Amino acid sequence: MALLPPLPRKYKGTFAACVVALILLMVAAICGDHGLIHLLRMRGEQQELEHLAFEQQQRNEQLRQHIRRLQSDDAYIEKLARERLGLVKKDEVIYRVTAAPAPPAAANAPAGRPTHD
Repeated sequence: MALLPPLPRKYKGTFAACVVALILLMVAAICGDHGLIHLLRMRGEQQELEHLAFEQQQRNEQLRQHIRRLQSDDAYIEKLARERLGLVKKDEVIYRVTAAPAPPAAANAPAGRPTHD
């Protein structure tokens, strides 16, 4: 039981051409140069770029704070000079701790075997 009456013969070609045109438009809308797939790809790229921009803004703020401290905080400058350059004040004594050498018996014995004969 058909809901619509059959098309007259003279309109069947026109109907088929319209269906084909509609299918081609749908394919172009989905897969074309500016279609749905391209739109989704561009949205993903936009999100990545926004994330990168946010990270760069945070890094810039950290660098601004670092510059402010270098310009105004003498204790911070001293701390950096001690850590990075190894500078010391006058009359300070530096103690350097080195590891003790390994005992000779342990150095000559193979690993995992007892040393007695």
